Amino acid sequence: MTDEPGWALTRLIEIHTAMRDDLALLRRAVAAITANADDADAVAEAFAVLSIRTPGWSLNRYCAAFCGFVHEHHSVEDSVMFPMLLEHGDGLQPVIAKLRADHLLLTRYLDETERALTDLPGDAAATTAAVSALERLVEHLAAHLDFEEVSLTPALTALSTVVSEDDVPAPPADHLGVTADG
Repeated sequence: MTDEPGWALTRLIEIHTAMRDDLALLRRAVAAITANADDADAVAEAFAVLSIRTPGWSLNRYCAAFCGFVHEHHSVEDSVMFPMLLEHGDGLQPVIAKLRADHLLLTRYLDETERALTDLPGDAAATTAAVSALERLVEHLAAHLDFEEVSLTPALTALSTVVSEDDVPAPPADHLGVTADG
């Protein structure tokens, strides 16, 4: 067995790093908007590349894009990566069952966060709800990503030695509930 992580683990860590970075930006943006802090201008500038609208609008768009990406990532894991790992590895059933259960729970937290952020900037109740929803998402998504990386490192490294990245099947056409007919 090689010490090199292989394409599968490398790809997963790249995606998880991007998700962590995006979540950190979302967290800073919510903090700035809810606190009316001096950082609000800096956050607005960071979002300027995303929109010419108000920071609240950009925050909602950014959150929707981030949440959509995480949903899609989990859908691809469920429909492509996990079946491949189960086919090529032994003893992964409990880990993958936990990860799939996490995906269902994270769907709720992602949707809750997206809904709560639509009320920002807002009154004290909206602010509290948005910050609470985001903090729940941060806590659970970070734990999920950490668990997935630690638990799947050996299997993903091994998978990279028996399956070429070019041979990974595309997700099914309906993996996000979208069919060829629209």
